[in-house]
Amino acid sequence: MKQKFFTACVLLVFSYSYSQTEATTKDGKKVILNKDMTWMYADCANLVETKTYPGGKVMTSSKENIKISADGKTGIDISLLKGTSSIIYNFAAITNDVKCVVKDAPGTVEFTDGSKITIKHMSDLNCKGNFSCFLGSATGTGTEGTALQSKKIKKITLQYTKKENDSFTNYNEDFIVTTEQADKIFKTIQCLSN
Repeated sequence: MKQKFFTACVLLVFSYSYSQTEATTKDGKKVILNKDMTWMYADCANLVETKTYPGGKVMTSSKENIKISADGKTGIDISLLKGTSSIIYNFAAITNDVKCVVKDAPGTVEFTDGSKITIKHMSDLNCKGNFSCFLGSATGTGTEGTALQSKKIKKITLQYTKKENDSFTNYNEDFIVTTEQADKIFKTIQCLSN
């Protein structure tokens, strides 16, 4: 009998050490407590994931890209990644067309309340249509980051560059965000901000 009890206790401790625990905060919100002493809101588990890479680096990001497209063939895929003191936003072109984004290319995010923020591409030139920006206090863009945490997006405008007649021309593309997409982006940003 003692042997069975001991075995059951060992199995219980072993399974607990490799599992998550769900708890409820004082204000009634469900949270998931991880074995590494981190936590997240329970409804965030469907939106974000944390991965540990070789060497021990841990990264938390959106679980899947959020596609902003009217026809499924053109548009952008939005992926979000939690940085040290910022959230990294990557707006990747869906099409295989050449779309160049120059360093410091501007973009605009318009919210459902009519307000706007300006963003800029914070990486080197690329012609794969990847517009990336880091928004948070560490990059001097805390105001923009706060706006994205507290408001829902209506439209994203990004500047691309193309070559025409041996010269480069800048042009803007608008991406209209549906209510469902805006909700998903908003909730994912909130999850990554905690």
